[in-house]
Amino acid sequence: MNEDKDFVIEIIQYLQNKYEIIFFITPKDFDVLYRWWEKRIPLRIVKESITNVVERWKEKGKIITGFANFRYEVKKVFQAFIQLSVGSEKSEKETQTLEEKDPFAEINHFFNNYPLQLNPLKEKFHDIYQKIKENKSVDVELTYIHETLANLFKDDKELNLKVRIFLDNLSPVLRKPEIEQRYRLNYLINKFKVPDFNPMAWGTDKALRAS
Repeated sequence: MNEDKDFVIEIIQYLQNKYEIIFFITPKDFDVLYRWWEKRIPLRIVKESITNVVERWKEKGKIITGFANFRYEVKKVFQAFIQLSVGSEKSEKETQTLEEKDPFAEINHFFNNYPLQLNPLKEKFHDIYQKIKENKSVDVELTYIHETLANLFKDDKELNLKVRIFLDNLSPVLRKPEIEQRYRLNYLINKFKVPDFNPMAWGTDKALRAS
């Protein structure tokens, strides 16, 4: 239900955290980001495009002023990605039949390197993992995880500073509680490398997540 907001916020956080680029985000900026979401452009394509533009503009001494600055590059890289995907689809399928990847490798890696700061949630994460493997609903547990995770770090100075900067540079019409909450949650998920525990990512037969 919040995948569109997560997509938009992760792009904003990527630009801020990796390149320390912060500008006033207008409704037009959100429209650009949301159109990328509607077109189902993978995040890695958007991030690659942002990197290309930032590095190119930095050499020329140009300043990024909005997400429209990345629009052409995203379109170009995405079109190249589609052409490459069509051409390699057959070989990828053949490779998957020869060597099946462990669909739970990311979750297992998370538990093997579990962050101490999230110890209050460790048992609940294990419960969710077990239910995923049993093809059971985890909606209630995921809601609890998200609410508790945000509450654990409600007084975190670094996070609160980033949230304040984010909101200060956001158009007033976009400053909604749900946007702030998704920003907080995405920041924490990325910081602690929490994998996707949504069962839809795995499928009823433990299908692989799309890369």
